[in-house]
Amino acid sequence: MSRSAGWMTGVAAAATVLLAPALAHAQAAAEQAPDSYCGRDLGQWFYCDRPVPEPEPVAAPTMAEAPSRKPPEILELEQFQKELEEARNVASWRPSPETVERYYRLQQVALEKGGLFADFYRRLVWTNPELDYTVRRPVVEAAKHGWTDDRLADRDLFLRGVSDKVGLFYVYRGGCGPCTIASPIVRAFSDRYGMSVQAISADGAPNSAFPNARRDQGQLAQWGVRQMTPALLFFQASDVDPRTGRITPRRIRGSNGQVLELLPCRKREGCLTYAGAGVMSLEDIAERLFVLLSKEPGSDF
Repeated sequence: MSRSAGWMTGVAAAATVLLAPALAHAQAAAEQAPDSYCGRDLGQWFYCDRPVPEPEPVAAPTMAEAPSRKPPEILELEQFQKELEEARNVASWRPSPETVERYYRLQQVALEKGGLFADFYRRLVWTNPELDYTVRRPVVEAAKHGWTDDRLADRDLFLRGVSDKVGLFYVYRGGCGPCTIASPIVRAFSDRYGMSVQAISADGAPNSAFPNARRDQGQLAQWGVRQMTPALLFFQASDVDPRTGRITPRRIRGSNGQVLELLPCRKREGCLTYAGAGVMSLEDIAERLFVLLSKEPGSDF
C-alpha cells in the first residue's frame, strides 16, 4: 500500500468513528419525526420517502351504532311522496292532459289512504269507550250544556270550600285606566266566593273598591311583579303538617258526589302564584283559580 493510500484509509476510518454517533442520532430523529425531517430543504436532488403508517384497525359497529333499517311501509310511503311531488311539479310547470291526469290519479290514491285511516280511527274510538274523548268532554249540544253546568257548579263549590286556605293579592295603580275597570270585578269575585283579597297600591293611590289597600313596601319587586297593572296573584297556605311533615289533603264534595281535591302546597312558608294581568272577567278569574288549584297539568283539556 502506498503512503497516500494509507493516509486516505486512516482518514476514512477516523471519520467513521467520529461521525457514527451523529449519524445514529440523525437516524433516530428521522424515525421519531419523519415529517419534520423530510420537510427540510435538502435540495432538488434529494428524495425522501416518508414511512407509510400501518392502517389502524376499524372497530366493527355495535348494535347501537348499526344503521337502522326502515320498515318497508316507510320506504313505500317515501317513494310515493316523491312521485306525488314530482307529478305535481311537472303538472304545474308543463300542464297537459297527460301530466295533470297522472298527478290527479296519484292524489286520489293519497285521499283514499287518508279516508281509510279516518274510518279505522273512528271505528276504534266507537268500539273502545276508554279511548273516546267525548266521554270526558261532550261535543253534542245537549250533553255539552249538562257538562258545562256540572263544571260550573263544581267550580263554585270548590272555590268556596278552599276560601279559608287561599287568598288573593290584587295589584293596581292610581293612574291606571284598566285598574278602574278591574277593581270592582275583583271585589265582586271576593264577595261571591268569600275569598279574601288584599289590594296593594303600586304608587300609593287609594282605591274605592278596597278601602284597606296597602302601599307597596318592596314586596312587589320580591314577587317579580313588574310594571303591568292590574295584576292578580293568589296565596295558598301550606299543606305540610308542621309536626309530622306530611301533606294534609283538602277534599271538596262536588255537585254529583265526586271528590275534588286541592293541589297541595308543599312549601312550609306557603305558595304564591301569579294568576294573570290585565282586565279579567269574574268568570275568567274563577276558571283560572279552579284550574290552577285543582287540575293536574294535562288532565283538563
